[in-house]
Amino acid sequence: MKPTTLVTGANGFTGSFMCQYYAQLGIPTRGMYYEPDGRPDFSHPNLELVPGDLRDRASLKRAVDGIEIVQNVAALYRPTNVPEQDYYDVNIDGIRNIVEEAHAAGVKRFVQMSTIGIYGHVANPPADENAPIKPDDYYQLTKLKGEEVAVARGKELGLPVVVIRPAAIYGKRETRFLKIAQLIKRGRLIQFGDGKAYYHFIHVQDLSDACLLAAEKDGIIGEAFIIADDHALTVDQIIKLFAKSMNVPAPSIRLPMWLLDSVAGVVEGVCKPFKISPPIHRRRAAWFRSTRSFKIDKARRVLGYEPKILPEDGLPDMIRSYEEAGWLK
Repeated sequence: MKPTTLVTGANGFTGSFMCQYYAQLGIPTRGMYYEPDGRPDFSHPNLELVPGDLRDRASLKRAVDGIEIVQNVAALYRPTNVPEQDYYDVNIDGIRNIVEEAHAAGVKRFVQMSTIGIYGHVANPPADENAPIKPDDYYQLTKLKGEEVAVARGKELGLPVVVIRPAAIYGKRETRFLKIAQLIKRGRLIQFGDGKAYYHFIHVQDLSDACLLAAEKDGIIGEAFIIADDHALTVDQIIKLFAKSMNVPAPSIRLPMWLLDSVAGVVEGVCKPFKISPPIHRRRAAWFRSTRSFKIDKARRVLGYEPKILPEDGLPDMIRSYEEAGWLK
């Protein structure tokens, strides 16, 4: 069966899930993976895997050949030991490359995965799509510029582009929350700040469903949609939920936020000249301070999106997947 949907970023957590999920739904899918990171180890009769790089036009031509829908998930995501220019090359210029190649191949709809990170700290939560945009770092800045390039270039070429701005993506074996879980499990997590900052999740399955809606709905070209869970949780609520899921006491030590910011800044400065990924940095520290709380009214009204997995259910499932993998010993 010839693939009709391309999912880029098949090495990553979100892209790999989407490839397998769509294939299981019966959608003929092609997954584009970044070859230096290795070929994904999953397969399905409805799934074809091909190597590709957003910076390599020839690989993109092969990836989009015969494709009707592009779900562009691939991005350079938050490594701290690479040159800043790499973010611009992948997250902006790479988007331009794949949009142009998708148009040349006759793609009917292009869904660009962005991030709610472009809003930075939300001063007046919950925020909607029209909230002030103020990215905090060059990852968020390049994701913003990337979605702008996708929409503008798509409009110039006549390629229908829709933008998805997901909250913090999670699901079974998503490792971005593993370190926090390990520290809680071992009784070593120190809390910083008052714990009242809000953080908004989106389960990867709900996100995948939203992307399907964005690929199918008429009258939404050039639009952007925040995709998130039904509600946000405070940092304190998240930590207590993690602890309860592991049957351990919630952390009790709490220190001022300025102390963490100071330490993170020093560690980051020491590691940067050596191109070492710092064990703690200011972006990670911001988790304790920055509010991320959003409305999903537009996605509900226009796309017909409705999240099915509550964080109170999905997050314990993720913690159990860590335990099953032996990661919390």
